This record gives sequence, C-alpha cells and structure tokens, in this order.
Amino acid sequence: MAARGILFDFDGTLANTTPLILATFHQTLDHFVPANQVDDQTIINTFGLPLRDGLAGITGCTDPEEMDRMVAYYRQYNTAWHDAMIQPFPGVKEGLAALRRAGVPMAIVTSKFKASCLRGLRCLGLEDCIDGIIGCQECSAHKPDPEPMEKGLELLGLAGEDCLCVGDSPYDLVSGHKAGCQTVKVGWTSFRQEFFDRFIQPDHVIRSLGDLLSFVEPSN
Repeated sequence: MAARGILFDFDGTLANTTPLILATFHQTLDHFVPANQVDDQTIINTFGLPLRDGLAGITGCTDPEEMDRMVAYYRQYNTAWHDAMIQPFPGVKEGLAALRRAGVPMAIVTSKFKASCLRGLRCLGLEDCIDGIIGCQECSAHKPDPEPMEKGLELLGLAGEDCLCVGDSPYDLVSGHKAGCQTVKVGWTSFRQEFFDRFIQPDHVIRSLGDLLSFVEPSN
C-alpha cells in the first residue's frame, strides 16, 4: 500500500549534524567529566534520544542541577557552532523537492527544540519542503515512545498506516512503528548494523531520499 505522507527525523536523516553533535558532546564531557573518556560510537548510540537522556546515560549523572548546567553548556556551544558545522547530505534537497512536486505531505519529528530544527532547515534551504515540525517541547514523552510520531500524524492529518517514518536512528523507527507507520532506515546512518538490529528491523532501507518516491502515492 502506497503511503500518503512522510514523517522525517532531522539530525542524521535530513541534515548531517554528526560532526557538530560529536564535537559538542566531547566539549561538554571534557568540561564536566574530564576523566570520562567516551568514544564517538558511544555518543552516536544516543542520537535520537532527548539530550538529557543521552547525557545522563553517558555520564551517569543523577543530579538535576548538574544536568541543567550540562545541558545549558551543551546548547550554548552547539548554537555557537551550528551554522558553520551543519552540512547537507547528498541528494536530500533534490529528493525533498521531488517529493514536494509530487504533493506529498511531509513533517519533521525531532528530539530537539522546534526553533533549532527550523534554524537547521533554513541553513540548508529546506524549509519550503516541510509542512510542520514536532519538537521535544510539543511532547510529554519522547522517542522511542510513539507520542512524537503520533503528534506528527495529527499534524499531517493522516493515520499511521498511511505514513512513512524515515530516520537514521532505531529510536526514530521504533517510535514510528509503535505509531503504526511503515519504517524506513536511511542508508547513511551512523549507527552500526548490530546496534540497530537490537531494536528493530525496518520495513525499507533507502540509498537516497529520492528512493521514497517509489513508496508514496503522488497527489499532483
């Protein structure tokens, strides 16, 4: 059954923010827990989770005030370097434009702030392709809980079975699967296959964003 809409993750799916996120994590960890040497893959394995959950999982921090300081430091550094370090993935802009021409409704469901996501879209010239954004502040529960994707479905006015959930993280796809969506893993994910397989087997894997055209029902 062809899908009528698409819910995208942002970081690692539409935008290559992996160098930015890794740099920000390392800067934050070096500042607060310099003895805690963390490799890149451990950080990558938190991609798609809310920031506080990722930092808590890596540092073991249980002090809410200390966590507030870490989150604030992280966001300050990330914001300062965001525009210089965010990068496009090859074919994403062209793929989104083709889906837009086909009349496919599209929204972003992200674990970051809506305003930050919009900033990233503008940096990459993608904002005109997206119909709306569900950020962490719009949800009481977060990926891999289904609520974020359910909010995305409400935004597009579609049922889960009518929508694709496209992401680079297993947490994206578990959220989408629980919301009833068909799940699509992007081939440029930074997650290792064996880690991804612990959580979900996607319905589809794509090599470029344009591949999604074969899974959707054009309305134009």
